[in-house]
Amino acid sequence: MGSERARSADLDVTPEAAFQAALGVAQHEKKYEIRAVHNEGQALIIRQKTKALSWPKVIMLRVHQNGSGSSVNVFVQNIPGGPTALLDGVFNGKIAEKYLTGIQGTLDGTVTAPATAVTSHYVRDDGSESPWDDPDELPEF
Repeated sequence: MGSERARSADLDVTPEAAFQAALGVAQHEKKYEIRAVHNEGQALIIRQKTKALSWPKVIMLRVHQNGSGSSVNVFVQNIPGGPTALLDGVFNGKIAEKYLTGIQGTLDGTVTAPATAVTSHYVRDDGSESPWDDPDELPEF
């Protein structure tokens, strides 16, 4: 089994509110680097920065309408082509759960993470920004 882990949560808020909370969490967490935002498609791609004894992770998030509320899906994996370790799957699952907890905390007011408006874009590896046109297709970094 690979180290990829996915978690989801159903929320009693509009998809727009859930996405703004997710964006706010990404913008206020120092270890996160936002690599792609698609406002209309309510999608985020985040790179978790490296720290001692860990490898960078990629967090992909998507918000969907679910009845009168929304579903937030978070997928965490190691950087493609990067090193892996035996417990990466466990850690990736915890990262996804912590992100969902941050979103819920932002929505219920226990965490302060207001989102700053940004345009839909992705950041290439060379640092330049390009428009992200289709949230169903991953950008070419």
